[in-house]
Amino acid sequence: MSQDPTGTYRMEQAQVAPLPPGEWVQHELLAGKPDDRCIWMGGPVTRGELTRLVDTHQRLLESAGLRQGGAVALNLPPSLAYIATLLAGWRIGAQVSLLDHRLVPREVDTALERLAPQVVVTAQSATSAPMAGYARAQARAAARADGRAAATPHVLIQLSSGSTGPSKVIARTAADLVDELGRYAKLPEYPGPGERIVLLASIVHVLGLVGGLLHCLHAGTELVYPERLTADGIRAAVTASTEPTMVLGVPFHAELLTTGGHPLPQLTRMVVAGELVRPWVPGAFRDLYGVPLGTMYGMTELGVIATDLSGQHAPAVAPAPGMSLRAADGELRESLRPVPN
Repeated sequence: MSQDPTGTYRMEQAQVAPLPPGEWVQHELLAGKPDDRCIWMGGPVTRGELTRLVDTHQRLLESAGLRQGGAVALNLPPSLAYIATLLAGWRIGAQVSLLDHRLVPREVDTALERLAPQVVVTAQSATSAPMAGYARAQARAAARADGRAAATPHVLIQLSSGSTGPSKVIARTAADLVDELGRYAKLPEYPGPGERIVLLASIVHVLGLVGGLLHCLHAGTELVYPERLTADGIRAAVTASTEPTMVLGVPFHAELLTTGGHPLPQLTRMVVAGELVRPWVPGAFRDLYGVPLGTMYGMTELGVIATDLSGQHAPAVAPAPGMSLRAADGELRESLRPVPN
């Protein structure tokens, strides 16, 4: 990992050959049977329907002037429009920057001045209820006169969550994202085909983006957005289907679910990341639901680094597949190697 003069952190993986622009999206994220359900957001979305949405949003981006090697910023609420535009930008072969829709206008302007994308995507219209898990949005793409094409082959630009200090601008390559998906695929407790993830974490940040959205598309796992981000709304999302279901969120969500509840036959575990879990929460969660509260540790720069998905070793975690960790001189030093298929 290196930092350039602008303060942007970039993952360097010299041992991984660059992936052809756009092709990795089709092969790693959109492949599969057209009739297979991949997302639940107010109703089922099949892979065929998602691909058609990506086609529509690709035309929208291209009409605003986005081309291979270009740069686009997304400032949309969590929605099908967000997912389709993200995948469309990548399929074009562009560099996509993610801006949290909760940023105030001044923060958005500051980010756009620094990132200088050629195209910005915002919501032409968006509707959602209080505490809604997602929005119904229509995307609008607008060209920026002073925007610049991507200066590097990195496909993803994220602002770090700020949980460990001021937000940083972080760039990742397609090969790096695919390698992280390989690490998730090697975790035996993580949901696979025929299972579901109820996603509470934001897809602007790495946990919800890679551990939720991209993993589900890659692994054939159904991604479920609850209607409401309340304890009852989350439990309703879990029990809406008979398939084994994991809940993915942050410690706040686990605490929310300990305010009441009972065992849910579909629930296999909950996994949280992003900040420390208070000591009483894992036991309270297991007592209520009879399943573990697992934890993950990661960084926007690297993705998932270490896990305890069984909840047996809390607060300790073990390196994720492909990660090597060691403590030296008061630092945690991490090295990354590609995970074989």
